Amino acid sequence: MFIISKRRVILPSSDGTKAHTVPRDYVGEIPDWAADTDYFRALVADGKIGVPESRKDKDTQKTAEKPVKVRRGDKTTEE
Repeated sequence: MFIISKRRVILPSSDGTKAHTVPRDYVGEIPDWAADTDYFRALVADGKIGVPESRKDKDTQKTAEKPVKVRRGDKTTEE
């Protein structure tokens, strides 16, 4: 799966047997199993990882410009 990462994250597999580290500002492919977790979906919902519609510059730029939700306690803000 092709992604854009705005944070450094470690994506564990759903069974916990392996993990994939994604560096900050990474643009590229990750293993399909890494995208099949609730944690990955939560990172996408918060904007910490973006999944562009295609690999075209227009789509990747639009994805990179989306704000990131930051949660601290009861507060949620956007960066």
